[in-house]
Parts: sequence; C-alpha cells; structure tokens
Amino acid sequence: MNIQAYLETVRAKYKTGQATEHSYRPALEILLASAGDGLQAINEPRRVACGAPDFVVTRNGIDIGHCEA
Repeated sequence: MNIQAYLETVRAKYKTGQATEHSYRPALEILLASAGDGLQAINEPRRVACGAPDFVVTRNGIDIGHCEA
C-alpha cells in the first residue's frame, strides 16, 4: 500500500462518522508491512518492557520497531 492509498482509506473511514482509533489500524498495518521486504506488522502485540505498543514491526521474525497508533 502506498501513502495515497492509505490516506484514501483513512478518509473514507473518517467520513462515516463512526470510526475510532481501532477502525484505522487495518490500513496502518498494511502500510507498515508494505514499507519494505520481509516486514510484518502485528496489531496489539504482547506487552514489552516499555509497555503495550499498538504495533510491533518485525523482519524475518526479529522485532525492529514498535508503533503507537
């Protein structure tokens, strides 16, 4: 997914008037995973030492970052 497609998806959800933070997460998950080869974004991963991130991004099974939506 490219940025334009992500923004269009977010705008469409927002226009419904029903969207919450969690409504936008599927599009963000796809965007994060499409940022590079071998990336996977996992929504609501298990807790880590720094808290409970909204996403963890992994490459080849190794955590490379966390994302707060």
